[in-house]
Amino acid sequence: MFRSSPDVTATKDRLADTWETARTTMAPRLTAARDAMAPYVDQASARMTPVLDEARSRVLPAVENARDRLGPTVDTARTRLREDVVPTVAAAVETARESSAPARAEAKERAAAALLALQGKQRKVRRWPTALICLIAGGVAGVAAGAMARSRQVPPAPPTPFPAPTPTPTRDAADPTTTPGTRPGTTNTG
Repeated sequence: MFRSSPDVTATKDRLADTWETARTTMAPRLTAARDAMAPYVDQASARMTPVLDEARSRVLPAVENARDRLGPTVDTARTRLREDVVPTVAAAVETARESSAPARAEAKERAAAALLALQGKQRKVRRWPTALICLIAGGVAGVAAGAMARSRQVPPAPPTPFPAPTPTPTRDAADPTTTPGTRPGTTNTG
């Protein structure tokens, strides 16, 4: 929960007052404790200095001797580690990472499915992108097949024009049984 600015300011002022009070109260006590402990610290320092110097003088030649004897061995080990072991381990790690990729992907998918199952949800499956891609691929294949089929066809011969009709004599003029104003096949009974 956030505090307001006046609350923070008031808390800071109280802490500053408390710090000042503690410092003024503790300063004489700390000085007295320092003065009381000074002789003990000086006495311990005087006793320990020769012991530490003697230990240093005994250990320093042994450390230098060990460094001189182990130096070439350590350098050889460092070189072998750098040139032989590290590349081998790196290759093994890379191979393990590559070979475990399908298993890791399956585990990730199963974990996601398990989490959804625990939450009571189902994974959303969007099928429309696949259907759209298939529809577009089918259309492209159809256009390509049509273009290939058209290029293989022999162009058709141009159509022949229809002959112009010839005029035929009309029945009215050629049939003597009909009179003008009657239809053919009927008689005028006047």
